[in-house]
Amino acid sequence: MFNTPGLTSPRRRSFTLIAASLMLMLVTSACGDDEPSADSPTATALAGTSWTLAEATIAGTSIPTVAEATLAFDSAGTAVSGSTGCNRFAGTYTQTDSDLTISLGPTTLAACTDAATTAQETAILDHLPTVASFILGTQLVLMDSSGKALLTYHQGLTSLAGTSWTATGINNGKGAVTTSTTTPTVTAAFGTDGSISGNSGCNTYNGTYEVTPPDGISITGVATTRKACAEDLMTLESQYVAALAASTTFVISGTELKLADASGSTQATFTLTS
Repeated sequence: MFNTPGLTSPRRRSFTLIAASLMLMLVTSACGDDEPSADSPTATALAGTSWTLAEATIAGTSIPTVAEATLAFDSAGTAVSGSTGCNRFAGTYTQTDSDLTISLGPTTLAACTDAATTAQETAILDHLPTVASFILGTQLVLMDSSGKALLTYHQGLTSLAGTSWTATGINNGKGAVTTSTTTPTVTAAFGTDGSISGNSGCNTYNGTYEVTPPDGISITGVATTRKACAEDLMTLESQYVAALAASTTFVISGTELKLADASGSTQATFTLTS
């Protein structure tokens, strides 16, 4: 049997169609593999996460942390805050997949207690503005534009349930968060059953709390015992109970907790006890 030039037999035409279909499937599949999945590290949002420093690159060498330093990304996906081991800082950030830029804002100005902590603080404040990308797995690794690791963080607390805290600052009802020698007498324990309890400066107290993800909180039904104390402790207690009632959001940054009202004004700050 001879094939006429320019004509294709039915068998050959069928084979050609099958081959073309297979090629189309392969191309489509390959294109789909280029899209990041929702579960891939590069597609994971940093918003609402909190971290504790594991190591920092200092003079070209990765040095383990010498003083607790933290990093927290707010749930709105715009603000970043944290500590260096000496001071606290704030700023803004932008994330697109695994690309990340951080712009630092104000920083407190306390003096570090030793050379090692000073070197760690310098590294953190120098590195954060040069961050270009990140890798997120069991740790958060911040890298520069060349892919060099600058700072590595462990994941911090993500839930209030089962944690206990000691106050470091309380809103005085006049728009300022103040600290005194009596502030650490105030404590807060968040139960796994939605209860909150502790010492309010003079008396013990208890109440309930409810968290609305990612960072909403409502603290209600706070009641205290009725022991009389010195005037300064009674004032502190009154301010603290009012601060709890006014709190609508919370931020955990490493071992630090901040409660704020609906306008963003800080109501109380704490450090982790357990």
